[in-house]
Amino acid sequence: MRNVVTLKYSKNGVFLRKVRSFVFRNRKLSRNKHDFFNKFWPKFGINFQLSYINANNFFTVNNPIVLEIGFGMGFSLCRTALNCSSKNFLGVEVYPPGVISCLKYIHMYNLKNIRIIYYDAVEVLNSMICDKSIFKVQIFFPDPWLKRRHRKRRIFTRYFAELVLKKLVPNGGILHISTDCQSYAEEILSIIGSIDEYINLSKHSNYIVKPDSRPVTHFEKRGRSLGNTIFDLMFIVR
Repeated sequence: MRNVVTLKYSKNGVFLRKVRSFVFRNRKLSRNKHDFFNKFWPKFGINFQLSYINANNFFTVNNPIVLEIGFGMGFSLCRTALNCSSKNFLGVEVYPPGVISCLKYIHMYNLKNIRIIYYDAVEVLNSMICDKSIFKVQIFFPDPWLKRRHRKRRIFTRYFAELVLKKLVPNGGILHISTDCQSYAEEILSIIGSIDEYINLSKHSNYIVKPDSRPVTHFEKRGRSLGNTIFDLMFIVR
């Protein structure tokens, strides 16, 4: 399977390392998984490109676009799409097992309203997604990078929040994040609270009750089994 980042070099040809929210996992895929990917990717996948796309061109019906970043194994994304035919879903993931698993669910349920991109989400947002084109961005249980020295890898930064803001439709675009890490939830609240264009949909300007529309994910189950509190944060664009 292909690379998921765009390699960049200095004028002197020195590789420029970039802090990313994920690490590469060198797991070999079986021949069957490779064959499955090669068979179904052309049908359900969108290749990364350095130009904006009209996402609805990849669907049979023009509907509001929901972008999910880091869909894991894809079950919750596919379940949501199955129960919400009035939206088109675009999933972004960097780990091959998750991409292949999601392709299997899409094929199994014959879903017409999901397409997936196998690439770094920040690069996808910067290079492929048109400004003011996404109805909703959802990020469920992003890696919290719990060790202090690793927290620079957290995907949710002010830069990321402002990048997402540019892609959401004004006057109603929605950002929904879930996490079982309290320090991460508080950090996100602080970042979003400093950006005037976002309105917190919580009555107390912190967390919302888990909406029925969000399925329980594998990571949520694991967090609950560890006794962690689940934090749902939802914001709307002015």
